[in-house]
Amino acid sequence: MNEPTTQGRPIKPTVSVVIPAYNRAPFIAAAVQSVLDQTFQDREIIVVDDGSTDQTQSMLLPFLEKIRYIGTEHHGPSHARNTGMKAATGKYIAFLDSDDLYLPHKLEAQVSFLESHPDVGMVCTEASAFNENGIFEERHLRTAHTIYRRRGLSYHDIFPVRGEFAVEGMKETIPYYSGNIFKFVLMGPLVFSPTILFQRKILDQIGYQNEAYWMGEEYEFVVRICKRYPAAFLDIPAYLIRYHSHQISLVRQERTRKKILTELESEKTLLQAVLDWGYSDKEYYAKNQEWLNPRVSELYHCIGEKWFDLGDSKKARESFKKGLSFNPASRENLTCWWLSYLPSVGRRIFWGVSHRIRKWAY
Repeated sequence: MNEPTTQGRPIKPTVSVVIPAYNRAPFIAAAVQSVLDQTFQDREIIVVDDGSTDQTQSMLLPFLEKIRYIGTEHHGPSHARNTGMKAATGKYIAFLDSDDLYLPHKLEAQVSFLESHPDVGMVCTEASAFNENGIFEERHLRTAHTIYRRRGLSYHDIFPVRGEFAVEGMKETIPYYSGNIFKFVLMGPLVFSPTILFQRKILDQIGYQNEAYWMGEEYEFVVRICKRYPAAFLDIPAYLIRYHSHQISLVRQERTRKKILTELESEKTLLQAVLDWGYSDKEYYAKNQEWLNPRVSELYHCIGEKWFDLGDSKKARESFKKGLSFNPASRENLTCWWLSYLPSVGRRIFWGVSHRIRKWAY
């Protein structure tokens, strides 16, 4: 596909939308169409087909004059996003998961904000959840991201600046929050990364997504952005998260061994991000160890729980012990460390009861 030109010179779009896709034939056309339907049209669409073996490529045939299609071998979503980001020519980069949708005003609202707040490296939005029956939760992130519920936090607590701004073509002003949120990002997933729009130039400072992670890589990428730049949140749904049976994670998915292994890898990535960008920064750690040590301890506890669920008491015990080394006052790690020495039958009974209690409490 040839790029549009003006007097022989390529026209660079304002936004590059990167869509990684792997076996998404039922959904990819709708995802692409949701970008084409944006009120903001100065954009390019880059679909990176991560080695699909279904009809994904065929479903894209009607769009080939309107998108940039890149086919690769199957290396996972972080490799696909990196491929798209390296091919991007826009001033800003946005992501879209291939089974999700943009609402029509998403790019216009985010571009408008970043153009008037050039010091902000990244802007994200609220998202709605939907399935085959339609939208079932309009403001989904308040419940999907448990950092708000578990820690009793609100956007007012997390972002130091708040206000409203107007977007041409939208009837109402948009509430926004902005500022340095690095501390809170380390406390838990705070930003739904597929909603972000960020300045392409910041990649020179933060690098691309870490392809060594196969779960949680987007979280670690956001942590690096927030380490160096202020971030902003637009308190308006602009992204639709689709829930369906083909997803890795679901709202209420059965806790199969595969599901637990997925959760374990995600917790490992969260831990490594906190260690790499918080704990290992000696100056930052010296000023924040009072809450950083308990956070690391908490993550080791979460990893230990997953090993318990998988039936590996030895690895669980090691995780709880590491958690205690960061926070000797952690009753959770101390109790579970002791529990790991119980015979397997007694441990399973105790762990099963406590797991149901914790599930009920949350």
